[in-house]
Amino acid sequence: AEKILASIASQEATPAFNPFQLKTKAVKQGDKYLINGEKTLVVLGEQADLLLVTAELNGQPEVFIVESNETIAVKACPAMGLKAAETVTLKFNETPAQRLGDEDFNYSEFLDYGHLMWCAMTVGTAEAVKNYCVTYANERVAFGEPISHRQSVAFMIADMAIEIDAMRMLVWNAASLAEAGKPFHREAYLARLLCAEKSMKIGTDGVQLLGGHGFTKEHPVERWYRDLRATAIMQSGLHA
Repeated sequence: AEKILASIASQEATPAFNPFQLKTKAVKQGDKYLINGEKTLVVLGEQADLLLVTAELNGQPEVFIVESNETIAVKACPAMGLKAAETVTLKFNETPAQRLGDEDFNYSEFLDYGHLMWCAMTVGTAEAVKNYCVTYANERVAFGEPISHRQSVAFMIADMAIEIDAMRMLVWNAASLAEAGKPFHREAYLARLLCAEKSMKIGTDGVQLLGGHGFTKEHPVERWYRDLRATAIMQSGLHA
């Protein structure tokens, strides 16, 4: 079967982006919809065959399915992190679209699933930082012994493990409720909030623990630090 690449276009270039207050607009025309507006930091937006685009319809936020076509202008939008995601800005000009769901479509739940997606990425990346730091601290020798023997280093790594386990538990809790068809809005938001706050500390501590090595591209921790910054930014609305 042919593989179809899909992506979400939600983020807009506005201060304190709020996913419930969208500048991108949709209007109904016959049996289809037309979308006008601009989305930024779209992951793999240029390669995507299908896009899930959030837009305002009759004063309410909705989600639309858009097939890649010539009415969409693509502009590179390099970010400090997520380099592999090749983020772009997409400008929609009378772009035809199909509405996802009907009048009863739960837009808030759609965003909550997005929260869980970013949280899962965050937990995995933070785990990679911790594991790398454990190996580095055990192999790096200073004053005749591994630096992991020093309490300040050991405590820093222990704090990483504690925070990662807390993040993972919140994500699992929200995901289990979602899978069971139960309300999970509160749990998803709490998971995203904790992941956004603690992942930045984990990334910062990872760079700090490696010292000068952490600031170089010779080690992957600096890249993970930049990637983790996306957790509080991408499609979040945490600060709105």
